[in-house]
Amino acid sequence: MCDSGKYWATHQGLVTLDPLAVRLKDLLDASFLNIAASLQAERMQFPPLLNVADVDALDYFKNFPQLPLLVSATDARAMNDKRGASREAWTEISHDCLAQATHILPPAACYPVYSHHRDAPVGRLKTITTAANCFRNESHYSGLRRLKSFSMREIVFIGETEPVTRALSLARGRIHDLAGALGVETRLENATDPFFDPNSARAVMQQMFPTKQEMVYGDDLAISSSNFHRNFFGQRFNISSVDGQTAHTACIGMGLERWIHAMLEVYDNDIERAIA
Repeated sequence: MCDSGKYWATHQGLVTLDPLAVRLKDLLDASFLNIAASLQAERMQFPPLLNVADVDALDYFKNFPQLPLLVSATDARAMNDKRGASREAWTEISHDCLAQATHILPPAACYPVYSHHRDAPVGRLKTITTAANCFRNESHYSGLRRLKSFSMREIVFIGETEPVTRALSLARGRIHDLAGALGVETRLENATDPFFDPNSARAVMQQMFPTKQEMVYGDDLAISSSNFHRNFFGQRFNISSVDGQTAHTACIGMGLERWIHAMLEVYDNDIERAIA
């Protein structure tokens, strides 16, 4: 359950970074923001919780029933009854002391971007960047490689197909070039999008024309993932581009703790050299 390195420590998938690791994280995010700015991205900040209804509209609970971490208020009467029945220290709170959950901790930084643009026209291309602490209830955790809570910077593109895919390609290339400039060797690998039913026409189209790519470091660590969703989010949230056409969307995300992991490996755990 516990893991640690020279500049970080984790417990049950939750990480603590020391000052040098925080500095490296900030420098990495500043580099991502520079790339976002080069793509004319607008910076936005969203609430730290998502509505269950908005996430359900994306079939998230259907496709990832094991991953959500929900947020619930406590039932004061049940809590008092439970406390009155036992004076032992609590290490957990049972579900019968909780109200119905109406919110979820964000599993990805980009989801609120789409719900924010519900029923809205965006024109040919709108580019947004945002960051979030994301949460996933994984089956296991591994250092900085796989965490229950992790930091994600995303650049999101909404609009017509051609400008969206062109902007995504530019972003992907610039992130790849940044990794190379930092000494982090990566390769692009096609991946699958679980939002598409494997038996659907979208899934067949994706197999013919892959829309998700991961930038992989080492054996299997995806430090960045880019995805062209076609009109999936546009349909679910009624987002339009030009002349009322359903908007297409794409995003590219960077997991900051995974980038720190890669940098520490490349620079033999010498974080000051990595920062320099």
